[in-house]
Amino acid sequence: MKNYFLALVLFCSCSMGFSQSFEGNWKGSLQVSGMELPLIFEFKYNGAWEGSMQSPKQSSNRFPLTSILAEGDSIFVELKSMGVKYAGKISTDRKSIDGKFQQGGLKTELVLNKLTAEQASEAGTFKRSQRVNPPYSYDTVDVTFENKIDKVTLAGTITKPKEPGKYPAVILVSGSGPQDRNETLMGHEPFKVLADYLTKNNIVVLRYDDRGVGKSQGDFAKSTTGDFGKDALAALSFLRKQAQVDPMKVGIIGHSEGGLIATILAGQQASGLNFIVTLAGPTIRMDSLMILQNAAIMKSQGKDISAAERAIIKKNYEIMASDFPSDKAFDAIRNNMRSVSGSQNMESADQLAALVTPWFRHFIKIDPVPFIKKIKIPTFAAFGGKDVQVPAGENIESLTDNLPKNKKDLSKVYPNLNHLFQNAKTGAVGEYAEIEETISPEVLKDITAWIKAL
Repeated sequence: MKNYFLALVLFCSCSMGFSQSFEGNWKGSLQVSGMELPLIFEFKYNGAWEGSMQSPKQSSNRFPLTSILAEGDSIFVELKSMGVKYAGKISTDRKSIDGKFQQGGLKTELVLNKLTAEQASEAGTFKRSQRVNPPYSYDTVDVTFENKIDKVTLAGTITKPKEPGKYPAVILVSGSGPQDRNETLMGHEPFKVLADYLTKNNIVVLRYDDRGVGKSQGDFAKSTTGDFGKDALAALSFLRKQAQVDPMKVGIIGHSEGGLIATILAGQQASGLNFIVTLAGPTIRMDSLMILQNAAIMKSQGKDISAAERAIIKKNYEIMASDFPSDKAFDAIRNNMRSVSGSQNMESADQLAALVTPWFRHFIKIDPVPFIKKIKIPTFAAFGGKDVQVPAGENIESLTDNLPKNKKDLSKVYPNLNHLFQNAKTGAVGEYAEIEETISPEVLKDITAWIKAL
């Protein structure tokens, strides 16, 4: 009995030693779409476990973990708001954790390495040459407004000149994926930088969190481009009622999918919309755009897309755009990919499920050309010459071919800029985080000058 008790004490001590070894900061990297995506976890024990996760290339925010369970040499972590789960085992030297990471359809190995105190203080930081920090030279007001059609309350920020008067005004509409009001991405805050520049030049700006993101209500996962368009209309209506806004000079600046939304609303001749600025806004059918995007991204990685791969992708998009119920569409896509190695395993099945989400199936059917042909308001369209997500050549050609002539229109390709309008070497997605610049000063200047000249 004494020996058993001693063994039990030793086992508990060993288990506690391992568990306490999880305390500290840990860093690992995911490989997502050819891009390295670092993750940083912090674990602390004060009678109970608590911690956070940061994806520094995407945001400077540290998100509190929902639960942490440390048992012996194993740890189990969950961040419910982002659908993240991680399970791993610590090494015998207690300097690394070998585990599996899961988020939505993504399931992959993830090794975390323990950071020293010095490494932890530097981790998750990026050198950004255009950071915008208080104090501001203009008024900043946090606001809420309602999309009354869908009964969704959205939260945002208005920036406006301190001096009384009537000024031009814009709403900022973000690109695809869940975006906060600053369009925070990989340590960059493009919309905060843009709002700061515009407001300093006497233009009122409203930027807001996407539905279901930040302080905005709603369910992002069940929403489509059409839903985000209704949110933009609600923002536009709210902005027009502000005391310092000139109701004859209110517009939308949209980036990527936000540019597409601006184009659609302009083509629908939305009430109260006086002009639009589209930054890398698609102007060709979405199924065609996605094929171009696949080819351009692979080329930026030094690869070519084969005719067989192109045919498979094209067929997938046809299935997505069909009237098949989601389960039937999923089965058809999986069957279409039987010749692709690894496409039939569980991990691939989870990833293919993303292709039959409400957003993707709605998005792939969109053709902006009929809307472009009906635009009657001034339009400024900007494209990056090194953009691999919305290639400039085909998109500016479609725009100029279909946009009714207006002497106030401006279309421009910036040869050295990528999809985020950063000066770039190749335009590859992996470069976004490595570039200090958030948005080209030339683009900021051009947008401002164009709006003020209307």
